[in-house]
Amino acid sequence: MNTLHHLKSETWETVEELPLSKESLIMLLENRIPVITIKQFATIEECAALVTQANLLEFGFYQNVSPKIERIGITVFEYDKVDKGKYFKAVEQANAVQHSLISKSFNPLKRIIAKIQECTGETVRSAFEPLYGNYYVGLMRKIERGTQLHIDYAPAEQPNWEVGNVVAQLSWNLYLKISSSDQGKTYIYNRQWYPKDEVYRLDYYGYSNAVVVDVDKTMFQPYVGDVVIFNTRNYHTVEPIDGYRVTFTSAIGLLPSGEIIFWS
Repeated sequence: MNTLHHLKSETWETVEELPLSKESLIMLLENRIPVITIKQFATIEECAALVTQANLLEFGFYQNVSPKIERIGITVFEYDKVDKGKYFKAVEQANAVQHSLISKSFNPLKRIIAKIQECTGETVRSAFEPLYGNYYVGLMRKIERGTQLHIDYAPAEQPNWEVGNVVAQLSWNLYLKISSSDQGKTYIYNRQWYPKDEVYRLDYYGYSNAVVVDVDKTMFQPYVGDVVIFNTRNYHTVEPIDGYRVTFTSAIGLLPSGEIIFWS
């Protein structure tokens, strides 16, 4: 029986950071745990090489997001209110930029896809849009000014895209450079987004803290070389850091068929 797409709604059974396995991935998709951590996913040297290559390029900024978040790559989030066709026209150039990054360092995306494939036995692929093609996957990102309280959940934000069909959504984050060992934490709340929550929306992506009043939360401190995976339908926020907080990241979604898709 394919257990990955028979999800049920649960609450956290533990806030311990579990390693990646099929069981822990199912638990995360079901919101029974807050995070999965893959320790030493990449070496210090690999992370430094990727950051070096990124610094040779120019980071852009997310549109309509405050505080500002820097990134290399493109996101559905920035195109869903603009034009689907424009996103896919930008994919080829974004892929070329990404190739220039990983060809002189290493490919974290290929590595994480292989790990997910190995532990689940499911089809794991890039998201694909009929009439357009494959989505772009993989952002270099700097979240150094912190974020608002928010969620990342394609059925709520991109209902007319293939990614809007996912039944659960995660994010994986490889930490490449961290200036402080006690700043830049991510806080995750044991409260998932529902349509009724739109009354709490503040702007293009942020929500009022009133939506998580009296809600249990946990946090994780990032460390260079580790990957942390969490359920982004849960409300979450990142605190500011004095200095650098550089990651490689993308979304992971579970389709009703049991397929696992990646996109940015």
